[in-house]
Amino acid sequence: MGPEKIPTYLQTEFPGMPVPVKDYISKLLTANSDYICTIDDVNEAVGDHLKESVRDLSDEKARLACEKLLLYLHKGNPPVVERHTGPTTKRLEQTVDMAAESQNFDDLQSIWKVTSREAPTTVDKKKLAKAENKTAMKTEQRALAELTAGTIKKKPEATATASQAPIREVNAKNSNARDVKLESVDISIGTKQLLSCADITMAYGRKYGLVGRNGIGKTTLLKMISSGQLKIPVGIRMLSVEQEVDGDETPVIEAVLSSDVKRQQMLEKEKQLQAKLNKEGIDDREKNRYGEELHKLYAEMESLQLDKAPARASSILYGLGFTPDEQKKPTKEFSGGWRMRVALARALFIQPDLLLLDEPTNHLDMRAVYWLESYLQTWEGTILTVSHDRKFLNTICTDIVHLHTRRLEHYKGNYDQFEKTMTEKLTQQQREYEAQQQLRAHTQEFIDKFRYNAKRASMVQSRIKMLEKLPILLSVELESQINFRFPECEVLGNPVLMLDDVSFKYTADSTFIFRKLDLGTHAQSRICIVGENGAGKTTLLKLLLGELEPSVGLRTANRRLRIGHFTQHHVDILDMEISAIELLVKNHPGQSQEDYRACLGRFGLIGDMALQSIDTLSGGQKSRLAFANIAMAKPNYLILDEPTNHLDVETVEALGKALNEFNGGVVLVSHDEKLIELVCKELWVCKDRMVANLEGGLDEYRKQVYKQLQLTA
Repeated sequence: MGPEKIPTYLQTEFPGMPVPVKDYISKLLTANSDYICTIDDVNEAVGDHLKESVRDLSDEKARLACEKLLLYLHKGNPPVVERHTGPTTKRLEQTVDMAAESQNFDDLQSIWKVTSREAPTTVDKKKLAKAENKTAMKTEQRALAELTAGTIKKKPEATATASQAPIREVNAKNSNARDVKLESVDISIGTKQLLSCADITMAYGRKYGLVGRNGIGKTTLLKMISSGQLKIPVGIRMLSVEQEVDGDETPVIEAVLSSDVKRQQMLEKEKQLQAKLNKEGIDDREKNRYGEELHKLYAEMESLQLDKAPARASSILYGLGFTPDEQKKPTKEFSGGWRMRVALARALFIQPDLLLLDEPTNHLDMRAVYWLESYLQTWEGTILTVSHDRKFLNTICTDIVHLHTRRLEHYKGNYDQFEKTMTEKLTQQQREYEAQQQLRAHTQEFIDKFRYNAKRASMVQSRIKMLEKLPILLSVELESQINFRFPECEVLGNPVLMLDDVSFKYTADSTFIFRKLDLGTHAQSRICIVGENGAGKTTLLKLLLGELEPSVGLRTANRRLRIGHFTQHHVDILDMEISAIELLVKNHPGQSQEDYRACLGRFGLIGDMALQSIDTLSGGQKSRLAFANIAMAKPNYLILDEPTNHLDVETVEALGKALNEFNGGVVLVSHDEKLIELVCKELWVCKDRMVANLEGGLDEYRKQVYKQLQLTA
């Protein structure tokens, strides 16, 4: 036990804590160990950072963590601190003559002439040093808070403002109306307007996919609806899946069941009535009354099929990847991604009239995505979802709402039908615009030619009136083409990465994650790794990266190998207070501004986006920045863990094209079928502590999972 173990303790106890915060806490405590002697000292130094960076950390748990940190800091033996009870009142030993004492004041120098060294003091120097050190620590803490504010805390969405036309009386008064109509919607963030006088109508039972480019305002629109800033008709039950459930002692299955408030109230009422019936001394009249109430309650519970609720909740959780044993475990034992699945399960269990989903597939493996697609196809209520997954949008959506140029346009059909319809519509719109422009030019030419010809004056006036009556058609406003491009790299000789007879487990006492792996990649591999969550996909990537050492066997790598590694964690820990171009300068110094801008431009970060603070970028734009940061190092091999999270559909396809054109190797973990179809030539399946190269690729894997889940294609 010693201060060098503090980072390990923080990693074990708080795995979700951002790396900069872990490093800061460790360095701060170690550098000031002479002045940090008690649990209160530790709490004052780092307590706020613990609470800010660890979700739902109670005061009791924070204090226990501070106690542990104090023990690590002082190698298990913290110094004994002398306790003072403060000043007390006591009787003077002799009378003080104030007249005589006044003589002593004449001997003192003016306080303005006494230097700090000459001035007599009764202050304990050690305590003074400690107090000064605390002040210095607080200054450091403020600096860290400013530096990592974007990492630890998301800026509140309250900066966004929304307005709309009043809800029509017919909807506002009729609580049975389940259609949602939002009219004249305006949404702004600061001076940036995201929507202007936009309309959206959602008919009950339809499933709407909200699509549009990264950073255009899709997630903000969902939040404005879910937060109530945009009003929906009274009587509509709405639920938005935005935050993971709290990690506590509640079993997963109970966390889902307890979300049905009406069921909980009825169960509580049943318990109360049973207690009254079993109470001693009640007369027959009361017993009959309570019995009748209980009978009515049971009839209502039966009509609502509450007896089937546990089975339904268990079925939903199983579909989302929780085994029967895992459903009994407390939520605190699961990571944030798994607790987000619990939040999704709660929403599906409650069955609201309007379900809002923001990238629901981000935390799911392909098995869970397939199950969710099947489940939502039979959903009775209304769904509004944002997703980058083309197959998901094609499978569940009956309508597409396209957000662009501060408007919302509605299209019938799924995403593929939307693309086809939109292309045809834009083509026709451009033809009509060009035809009208020709007509205007031809008519204006006639007017100019015969304006002063008396014989043709009536014809000229007729054409002038015709021009005035022509509707104003606008040229098609096409969205800019998205292009990604990784730099050319040195082509390596084969083999590039090899795992020979590799077995791996995290500790000597734990079970093996993998047994006897024999895997190899070559210079231009295109490999996708799939499997259920917990099967070891990320662990396999870490073995390939060399971040984990095999327990048995050997990892060999080409000596000229330069790996570019992408994970969502790399996006989350970006320095949010600096600009994109400053990040590249910081991480890759010594190049010209033109080089930095060119690299950002290759990933669609152009113009002012390169100069904005990273905190103002959308999730998809931050992912693009992470790719640009990787590209600056000119890797010859890319290992990517879920690279499509937060990207829009067009950007996913641009990424797929860029990976195909890259002349190095690619290994990726992804649940996005479109990206897999675009890029991968080999499909590795993690299952039962083995990794198999599946013949038949994605189609065969889909068939196997559908069969397992008893789904129809």
